[in-house]
Amino acid sequence: MNSLLEVDAGGGLFGDQKISLKIQKIGQEYCAPRKKHELRQWTDYHSMHFVLYGHGTLIANGEKISLSKGDVFLLFTDEKYEYYPDPIDPWTYIWVDFYASDAQALAARCGLSVKKPAVHLSEFSECMNLLKHLYEAYDAGELQQLNCSAYFLLLLGVLIKNADRSRFPDERVSGKFRRVREILIYINNNYRMDLTVQKIARENCLSVSRMMALFAEVVGMSPIVYLNRYRVAAACEMLRGENGTIGEVANAVGVEDQLYFSRIFKKIKGISPREYRAMRPNENPYEWLKEKNIDFR
Repeated sequence: MNSLLEVDAGGGLFGDQKISLKIQKIGQEYCAPRKKHELRQWTDYHSMHFVLYGHGTLIANGEKISLSKGDVFLLFTDEKYEYYPDPIDPWTYIWVDFYASDAQALAARCGLSVKKPAVHLSEFSECMNLLKHLYEAYDAGELQQLNCSAYFLLLLGVLIKNADRSRFPDERVSGKFRRVREILIYINNNYRMDLTVQKIARENCLSVSRMMALFAEVVGMSPIVYLNRYRVAAACEMLRGENGTIGEVANAVGVEDQLYFSRIFKKIKGISPREYRAMRPNENPYEWLKEKNIDFR
């Protein structure tokens, strides 16, 4: 069990970041009603529990959290936890101990954090078969790490989908988010072209007014502001390299007029493209996408 699985979340789950993942141990427990409280603190691995049946309590950050079937809780490294089964209807759970290079980013996409260590899966039946395969894959065989990691990633996918539904619980709002996501992906893939609001709307089968309203509601900015910010972010990556004049960089990100490019660059970054190239700041120019949770590169 020494191999690491490196997750390259292309498509925007974690931006351009790769997360290394290794399964340490998998187990299932049918807790006895009088089982003693379990104390966990300052371990070097994380532990995710999927409650299959029954009830129990997790104490985290000094708060008691009642949990039951369909709940998932994550115990982070270097944190203190206490958890125990209900004396009348004790829980059964499957747990996965794992290492991750950036568990905070992974957990955040699943709707989990140190301050919010538990979530409820609205469609837990989707997980039951995956959990069964995950548990059976932990068999000390040659493909154990690969198979366990694969099923665990599928479970994380269910958690991520659940978190996205929680962000947009109303089906109409969720539909709006999906619609805007399609437009964002279109812009990301075609920002080097001569794009206008009319062309973006037409290519996505929307009226200009409808598209503008969707962007204002979901993204909080207009399509052109998003396009300009995305072009500037792409330009920042190029400017930190050695090749290409400012004009060539402008053309490469879809802006023919160098003066206009310099103007929008300074408006967004606060300095000129030339000054940015001289400074070469150590930053992620796409961080604003992550902050808005619209990183679909």
